[in-house]
Amino acid sequence: MSSHELIACLCEGAMEKAIVEILLDNKRLIFEREQLLEEEVLRCRSAKNFERDHLNKTTNEKITVYRILDSKKENFSQVHNLV
Repeated sequence: MSSHELIACLCEGAMEKAIVEILLDNKRLIFEREQLLEEEVLRCRSAKNFERDHLNKTTNEKITVYRILDSKKENFSQVHNLV
């Protein structure tokens, strides 16, 4: 993964976010905090809200989205092809 690639790390809840923060702090993930959109792990449950709040603010850079959740039944369909 390129160190210049933008990454959105979306966590469903506070526990998932806390775990990802610990992993980031200990350099246990394949990306660094500096690569993150707004340089932070985002709490976001809704794809539409994420799109509205974050994707409209960026340039034409490609963004890789990682969605961290604890529900096996969760269905997250692709929102839009924004490229």
